[in-house]
Amino acid sequence: MATESQTKVSWLWATIVAVILLLMEFVLLSALIPADWSTRMRDQEVRWVSRQLGEESATAIFATAQHGYGTVFLRSGLVDASYDLLLPDAAAVEKTPELDKLASVPLWPWVKTRLDLIWFAVYLAIQRLVVLFAWWPFIGFVLIGAVGDGLIRRRIRLAGFDYPSPLAHRLAVRVLLGLGFLIGFGLLLPLPVPPLAVPVLALIAAAALAVLLTQTQKRV
Repeated sequence: MATESQTKVSWLWATIVAVILLLMEFVLLSALIPADWSTRMRDQEVRWVSRQLGEESATAIFATAQHGYGTVFLRSGLVDASYDLLLPDAAAVEKTPELDKLASVPLWPWVKTRLDLIWFAVYLAIQRLVVLFAWWPFIGFVLIGAVGDGLIRRRIRLAGFDYPSPLAHRLAVRVLLGLGFLIGFGLLLPLPVPPLAVPVLALIAAAALAVLLTQTQKRV
């Protein structure tokens, strides 16, 4: 019981740390990344998607990402509400001359630029998710193959009365957890991400999953 309780606590702390790190990445992105850098990053990623997946697939990916972003964030009014909340209202400034000095503070252009970067990061995360799901046939194939290979090797190991390796099992679990965090971190990464990173990560995940199943103890 104590071991199970400790495991739950460690999982909780790992989740909290992962969320904090993702929030720190988001704050760093919104506060420090230059606006021109985001433009260059977007252009480079667009070129990679078009070159590595083909023009037809790239067009479908961009259209899906724009539709999802527009439906969830634009049509719902979230984007406009964020600008209305954090930036001075032009109509209110015109009606109230006393607010003119406050509205002319150089802080507001900086805030607008940060908001632009934040919403660009959200759109880019959606685009990267679309690219990730575009690889689903390959991901499904390698994961199903990994499951089958791992289960067959486990049966062979059990038939030979071999003991599982706790070290290999633990390492495989940590690799899978690390890949999950890496994917979450990569969605907001302020660097261009090539689409071919997805099959590479899928192969690593498949190898770790096969080892995990092979080295699982007899009774679970």
